[in-house]
Amino acid sequence: MPTKYVTVDGTPLHYLHTGHTTLPGIAPDLSRGELLLFVHGAGSNAHTWHRQLAAFADRHSPVALDLPGHGRSGGTESLRSIEAYQACVCAFTERLAARSVVLVGRSMGGAVALACARAHPQRVRALVLVATAARFDLPSRMLDMWRDVMRGRAPQPFTRDMFSPAADMAVVREGWMEQVKTDPRVRYHDLCACNDFDARPWLAELRLPTLIIAGRDDTITPLARSEELHAGIPGSRLVVIDDAGHTVPGERPAEFNAALSAFLDALR
Repeated sequence: MPTKYVTVDGTPLHYLHTGHTTLPGIAPDLSRGELLLFVHGAGSNAHTWHRQLAAFADRHSPVALDLPGHGRSGGTESLRSIEAYQACVCAFTERLAARSVVLVGRSMGGAVALACARAHPQRVRALVLVATAARFDLPSRMLDMWRDVMRGRAPQPFTRDMFSPAADMAVVREGWMEQVKTDPRVRYHDLCACNDFDARPWLAELRLPTLIIAGRDDTITPLARSEELHAGIPGSRLVVIDDAGHTVPGERPAEFNAALSAFLDALR
């Protein structure tokens, strides 16, 4: 899949796109359909959206970003707050194209998308919030575990906590492979940033078309968190996908892509 870089505040940001590649310094063609910007979760990277980039390449202009310190982007540290990631993503969208984007964010990426929509609504055409919460409230055992991994006191955990019991083992193994590509320090501070985020006081201010997608078996961001988002964002739509956990786009790509496609059709 073609890749490009955009520099924001001195940091090279890597992103995946579709269609023909171009010479260095020349932006790819992003004129097809909606401009979709996929934003990954805590400690993750752009490749987790590869099924969506392939599915939407013909009708739209999908782009998946590596946040600083993740994937192939520059930096070695987490930005430590959703607000800092929001500033980075909004600057990236400004460099990327002159038109507004449909922000598709999973988990921490969804929180970043929410913050972008509040800070710069003119740059955001619509929101798609996946396995996202207005307030995460992650369990202390999870934070303690990744703090120990970061400090070298424990090995990386390879569990099925992120996945539905129905998830295909090939998808689980892929998730584990992506997990080890990010420094545990980055993942830990990303999780802390999620726990510090609270959008509840201003959800009702949002006036953008919003789709919320939840996995029924998600134990990291339980369904009740998505229902809270749905209740708080005026006019939002909630889609719940069975047999899917926290990584719903990878676990149930056909159902996820169908829900996203219907939402994009309604926008047009």
